Amino acid sequence: MSNQVLNVDISVDTEIKDPNGTEEVISRQEKGSYIQRGSLHLIKYKEEMEEVGVVHTTVIITGEKITLKREGPVKMHQVFRIGANTESIYQHPYGQFRMETRTNRMEYYKGEGNRSGKIFIQYEVVLNEDEPREHTLEMKFKEEDA
Repeated sequence: MSNQVLNVDISVDTEIKDPNGTEEVISRQEKGSYIQRGSLHLIKYKEEMEEVGVVHTTVIITGEKITLKREGPVKMHQVFRIGANTESIYQHPYGQFRMETRTNRMEYYKGEGNRSGKIFIQYEVVLNEDEPREHTLEMKFKEEDA
């Protein structure tokens, strides 16, 4: 079983549209690690979130599922499966929310030698009983230049 660990540069672009058509775009550049253990792929990094502090983020890619896990002042365990509704709890310093996710499209590409990759997910999120918001997440990673 392979066990590969790389230091990577990560870019995360998230686009969120609410039911009124209002769009919010969030872009981040982070440094982290990419770990491969057989068919399991992990991307780990720390996010400095305004007003709340450092959040540890892990993206877990296995077969037909991608999981986004956040730990720290923000806690979340969001599961993406095409065509499936998944539920979780989103914990934030300002409160706790029930989160339902419906994944419409999901892609994971690995670059040559597994030294880079891209994740693309289109999904809808309902927090508590609010109207669904459309989300597009694109995450790219590549091995840090030596």
